[in-house]
Amino acid sequence: MSKVPKVFILGAGSMGCLVGHELTQAFGNQVNPVLLFRNQAVVDLYNSQGSEISIVKSKNSNITTTKTHIEAACKPPNHNGSKVTIDNLILSTKTYQSIAALENYIPHLTKDSNILILQNGMGVAPLLTEKFWPSGWNRPNIFQAVATHGAYKTALNVIHFAAPGKMSISYIPKPTDKKDTEVVIPDFIDQILQTPSLNTTYEKYENFLLIQMEKLVVNATINPITALLDCFNGDLLYADRISALSKRIIKEAVNCFFAEYKILATIPDAHAYLSPDRLLDVVLTMCKTTAQNSSSMREDVRHLNDTEIDYINGYIVKLGKKHDLSVTTNMNIVDLVKNKLAIDRAVERQAAKLVIKP
Repeated sequence: MSKVPKVFILGAGSMGCLVGHELTQAFGNQVNPVLLFRNQAVVDLYNSQGSEISIVKSKNSNITTTKTHIEAACKPPNHNGSKVTIDNLILSTKTYQSIAALENYIPHLTKDSNILILQNGMGVAPLLTEKFWPSGWNRPNIFQAVATHGAYKTALNVIHFAAPGKMSISYIPKPTDKKDTEVVIPDFIDQILQTPSLNTTYEKYENFLLIQMEKLVVNATINPITALLDCFNGDLLYADRISALSKRIIKEAVNCFFAEYKILATIPDAHAYLSPDRLLDVVLTMCKTTAQNSSSMREDVRHLNDTEIDYINGYIVKLGKKHDLSVTTNMNIVDLVKNKLAIDRAVERQAAKLVIKP
C-alpha cells in the first residue's frame, strides 16, 4: 500500500485551513494535510479541541457545519532524528511573515519540492527566490494562487466560508527556465483543481499575471480605504469621492505594471484587461458582491495587527520608485494606513496604562 502524500500548510489562517479542509472532504484518505502552527502551545490547544477544522457555510437561510480531522505540527518533519524532505508545501501566512516563517523549512525543500503560494499581494515569489535560492536553478517549483473566496476565522479551528468565489493557479517560472519548459502539475494541486467547492482553474502564466494584477488592484483600493474609514466593503459605495480616489490608485498601478512586466507587451488583451476604467468597474462590482464583508486589512487594523500594505499598495510604490513613475496616491495610502495603526496602538497602550494605574 502506497503512503499517502503529506501536504504541509504553513500558515493556519482562514484560507490555509479552508483549503486543507476542502481537500480532505473531497479526497479523504488520498491526501494528508498537515497544519504548521507557530509553536507547540498552539498545537496543544488545537489538539485539545479534537484536532478538527470546522467550516461554517451559509446559503440563503441555511447554515451547515462540516468538521475534518487534520494533523498539526510546529516543526519541520523528521524521522528517527533524520531530516525529511518536504515534497508539497502551501504557504498561506501573511505576506510579511513569509521569509521568517519559511526559513526553518528551507533545509527540507529541494529543487523537486512544490510550493503553492496562497496569499494576497504580489512580489513574494521573487523575494523568496532572491533570499533562499539566488542561483535560481535550485529553487523549488513555485506555483501561486489568486483567490476571491471570502473566509474568516472566529476561533483557532473555526472558519466561516462566507462568500464562495473562485481560485486561479499558475506555475511561476524559474529564472533559469527556458521558454518551452514543460510544467508538471503536482498531485495535490491537481486535487485542488478537482475540488468543486474551491472552484479552481489552472492558468497559463500570462493569463494568471493579468488575474493577479486585477486582484492586486482590487485589494489596493478596497482594503486600505475600508481600513482607514473603518467600514464594510459595501459602505464604500455611499461615499462621494471613492471613485476619484480609486481611479488614481488604479492608474498608478497600471503604469507600474507595464513598466515592470515587459511580457505584457506580448499579451494581446493586456491593455484592454488592465484598462483603468474596466478595473474601476471590477472594484465597484466587488464592493457590491462583498458588501457585508470586512476586509482583511480593516480587521488587522481593528485588532492592532500588522497589515499587508507593503505587499499591496507598497508593491506599487516599490515599482514606481524603481521605474521613476509617480505613485503619490499609493504612497500616501501606505503612510496613512501605517499611521492609523501606530495611533490606534498608542491609544490602546495609553488606555491600558490608565486601567492598571494604582
